[in-house]
Amino acid sequence: MRDLYLFSGMAGMQGPPLAALRALYARPENARYFTTAVEAVAGVLDHVGADAYRGELPGGIPLTAWLRGASPEDAALDHSIVDGLCAHLYQLCLLQPAIGGRDGDRPAPVAAIGHSLGLIGAVVAGLRITSRRQYAELCHDMITMTALTLIRCHQEALPRSGEATPMAAVTGLKAEELRDLAAHSPVHVALANSGRSHVLAGEPADLAAFWARHARRFADTGVRWAYLRSTAPFHTPLLNAAVRAALEDRHLMTSTLTGDRLALPVYVADAPVNLQHRGDLLPDILAHAVCRPLDWPGTVHAAIDGCRPDRIVDFGPGPSARVFTRESLRGSHNGLRYRSIPAPAA
Repeated sequence: MRDLYLFSGMAGMQGPPLAALRALYARPENARYFTTAVEAVAGVLDHVGADAYRGELPGGIPLTAWLRGASPEDAALDHSIVDGLCAHLYQLCLLQPAIGGRDGDRPAPVAAIGHSLGLIGAVVAGLRITSRRQYAELCHDMITMTALTLIRCHQEALPRSGEATPMAAVTGLKAEELRDLAAHSPVHVALANSGRSHVLAGEPADLAAFWARHARRFADTGVRWAYLRSTAPFHTPLLNAAVRAALEDRHLMTSTLTGDRLALPVYVADAPVNLQHRGDLLPDILAHAVCRPLDWPGTVHAAIDGCRPDRIVDFGPGPSARVFTRESLRGSHNGLRYRSIPAPAA
């Protein structure tokens, strides 16, 4: 079976996968991984200082307490820092090498793709590390940079006001039509998820004004608009400075990420589409994960054309990336199978 690994970026409407993380945390074989994760998150919070995150998360990120059953505040559960970080922790835990270096019943993938922040999970999968000690070291670096980048993104974002958030889903409109509408406005087409499913992003007030200007037209043509739970305008130039700030702290990593270290292709939509053909990967990874526009149909078709998989294995969390992948492939590749890696029972 030729498997293409698939990773979502945020848990989305389901919220952070805390129940699944708690079940994984309870397993003795995951002790080293979660010790590493907790140390990495605590190290980032110490590095940036409380002023960098207390305005967004007054209670901080008490990861160990959450894993042991403490309930986060509602503001934390609804925050993209927590959502994105928990999704990332979940995926990296599932990707751990088998004890003893054996892959067990998991076949080696032929390639990997990641939607938004899920690209980081795809890159980790692409490295195909078999030593659990080396994997824990890599995870420390990747969790560090993920947490740091998410915090820097929110230092750049303006606070929301009223109903509007920094991102809104627009369904039922072709990409070129939406781009034409947004061309002379301060909002951005951040994500093209499928042929008629897109996300706009920008300052909340600008999105609210865009909606007010086009609400009648959207209603008359059946276009649906919904503000997302996101707390930052991801996949827009508004977060370019956040990526630059995160890269200034890349000395916190011990790993060197270059394309030639990838043991299998990891695809994006921008040429060269296979990250194996790029040099220093960290700037590309962070930019594709948080501030460059996302062309998901382009990414999916690049992967399908490049590796010809028989099956897509979805590492979640949540179904969004799998749904958008199916939509992007509708009418083609009908024989492609799908498998979801289930969260362990709580």
